[in-house]
Amino acid sequence: MIFKIIYMFFAGCVNIVVEGFFIERFLNICKNKKIFIKDLKRQNNAYLKAKILKSDFKEVVHIAKQTKCKIKIEKKSGVPFFINRYRKRKIFAIAILVIAIFIFIITKFVWNIEIVGNENLSSEEVTNLVNEYGIKVGTLKSKIDIQKISNDIRLDREDLSWIGINIKGTNAIITIEEKSEIPDIVDKNEICNIIASKDAVISKMIVQSGTAIVSVGDEVKKGDILVEGVMEGEHTGIRNVHAEADVFGEIHCEKERKENFVQNVTVKTGNEQKKNEICINNFKINLNKGVSKFKNYDTIVTNQKVKFFSNFYLPIEIKTTKYIELRNEIKNYTEDELKQKLETELEQELENEYEVSKYEDKNKNRSTDIVVESDGIDFKLIYDLREEIGIKTKLN
Repeated sequence: MIFKIIYMFFAGCVNIVVEGFFIERFLNICKNKKIFIKDLKRQNNAYLKAKILKSDFKEVVHIAKQTKCKIKIEKKSGVPFFINRYRKRKIFAIAILVIAIFIFIITKFVWNIEIVGNENLSSEEVTNLVNEYGIKVGTLKSKIDIQKISNDIRLDREDLSWIGINIKGTNAIITIEEKSEIPDIVDKNEICNIIASKDAVISKMIVQSGTAIVSVGDEVKKGDILVEGVMEGEHTGIRNVHAEADVFGEIHCEKERKENFVQNVTVKTGNEQKKNEICINNFKINLNKGVSKFKNYDTIVTNQKVKFFSNFYLPIEIKTTKYIELRNEIKNYTEDELKQKLETELEQELENEYEVSKYEDKNKNRSTDIVVESDGIDFKLIYDLREEIGIKTKLN
């Protein structure tokens, strides 16, 4: 049925109204002659509406005369009538043809690269990676050997456990799985030392096997030996062993900043201005003339690719530049406001550098050192983070 409907669109169809006392006979004859009738609506025994193929119209007129029914055309639709309607408008017809050819041609190329599954690697890094292997915006799809490219990337990149490439429409979907770092597992029968995984101060040590090289309170660097895989006995002498120990270290991190109560700050006025551009590869069409009227402003640029449906991208991009007006003003902070500001900013800096939030409360100690002066505040935020730092390494 769906194929018949599609065929009707391209072959052309006619909406008709049939009136007469022999409607039933009219329909029976149409059925016997295998005339396809769609959207049949009967208001009473002497009146109906229906849709038929353009090619069947003459036959239907003949049947209507045969059954003494009146027939009237209500609407014409489909490709043949559309072409006939605009047959004298050559420029319009040529434009339609050119657009159709353009759309057909651009579907043969990749116009967008979508990255899925990346966590440690940025989307830009993955895009640059697949670019090196031949998947670029504007690449002919028939020239992309998906299997070869995915195999080559897996062989060359040890940080990727799997990569899948799927081209849908004009969109190349790159799905990756990154390798998680798995610590080397040292067999119990192998001789090994225990070394520091990071810089820290030793806070606790419980040695089951081996000889401790450091003590609680010692400062160690990443890679330093903490417990050596060697033991000495009265009767056995010196022998190599598999070192076993629980070693905890304390990582001291702090940030300090001093700011005045009176500050020159930049604030948004609430006024905005937008500038739009249409980008077709390197060709740009500026839809707004002139530059921003603001004296001081912040700029936010967004790019949106034009697409139909979910995976049919066009080589057209809408670039929107938003100008946000700023002004400078003098702000007088209260003591509490300035403390809150400094604490929030330093907390974020420590989080970015040390990922403080991943530590449980029992493994982190937070403290502050605040000095209030006549003109401002000197604020120091301190974290002492505790974690196990000992890792095993085989002896060569």
